[in-house]
This record gives sequence, structure tokens and C-alpha cells, in this order.
Amino acid sequence: MNDLAVIPARAGSTRLKDKNIHLLHGIPLIRWITKAVVDSQRFSKILISTDSDEIFSNVSDLDVVRHIRPDHLATTQSTVLDAMMDIMDNSKEYNTFSYFLPTCPFISAEDIKQGYELLHSADTVISMTEFSDTVQLACLLNGTNVMPVFDNLEKGITNSKYLKKFYKPSGAFYMGQWKHLQKHRNFFIGNIQGVCIPKERSVDINDINDIKFAEAISPYK
Repeated sequence: MNDLAVIPARAGSTRLKDKNIHLLHGIPLIRWITKAVVDSQRFSKILISTDSDEIFSNVSDLDVVRHIRPDHLATTQSTVLDAMMDIMDNSKEYNTFSYFLPTCPFISAEDIKQGYELLHSADTVISMTEFSDTVQLACLLNGTNVMPVFDNLEKGITNSKYLKKFYKPSGAFYMGQWKHLQKHRNFFIGNIQGVCIPKERSVDINDINDIKFAEAISPYK
């Protein structure tokens, strides 16, 4: 096993103060995903990439190692992907690279194991979830002018049994072959596989309303 996992958790948060350590059912948010990654037993090293001593202290008892996130990659302007590529560029080479967001608390070790198995025959594996809205009914508004994006409305095809299901990244995890990511620096190029996360576990925490919603629907009450 020669696989690196990273959990990025910077201190700054504009919509929810101290988001990564905000309590959900009495458990700091970062601990939910960290515990799932550790319990999956699929990674030879798990990094907590953070600029905060307090964030790391909430998971330091688990089998993880702290990575000091550089200041220039801990701002609101820096992207998670930029920070992850920086870690790859400054690490020894592993077989695979994966990162997991602490804002998605209901991801299980079994979800992670499923993704890891798919990675054996894929370039990348991404957690996915079904769109809750009917994408084919989407419209653009230019002032008061309505412009359908798809042709379903023009053709009167609006019955759900005739509409395809659409999916989007759930945000929980991104896995990839090390050499593939080093070359393309993107998880959406090549042979991409997906692990579908049920809607009830596809919560992504951004603000206090998301915390309240997560507590209300939590499968782990």
C-alpha cells in the first residue's frame, strides 16, 4: 500500500466562523471525515493540511500527520486544487493521491473503500450525487426574457419518467493515479469513475443553516 490521502482544513471561513471545528452532533466537523478515512484502512499516510493548531488538535489522536499549509495557499483566493497540487509537487511519489473535504461529514469508510477499488481500473474516482432539481427544465433569464437551456420545454417533454437523471460531484472526495494527476493536474480528465452518494448523505456544510439541516437529516442521530 503506497497511497496518500489529504484532508485540507484551513482556518479561515467567511460564511461560518471556525467551520472545520464547528460541532455537528457534538463532534467537530473535521473529525467526521478524518475518522472515515482512517477507518477505511486504504492509505499508507493521511495528512491533515492546515494552518491551525486548534483544527489539528481535534484529530491529533487519530493515525494522521499534520501538514503545515503554506500561508499563500490558506487564503480565500487560493483553491483546494492548488493546495493539493502543491502537496504533490513537494512530496515523494505515491501510487495514488486522494483528498477529502471535512465539509462533507456523512461519507462512510465503505464509500471510500468503494472509490479505492474503482481506482484500480480508472485514472480518477470522484464522489457524485444526483441533482435534486430537474436539469432539463433549466432556463436562463435575460432581463425578463426566458431562454430554455435544453429543448425539453419546447418539445413538451417534462414528465419525469422521460427525463434522464443528472449527477454532480458531491464534493466529498477526489481520488487519482499519482502519475496521471502529475501530468494533467485535474481530476476530470481521462477515465473518470464515480461513487454515487445517496442524497441523504450528500450534505456539504457552508453555513449555519447547513449545520442545522445536517443535524435534522443525519443518518447517525
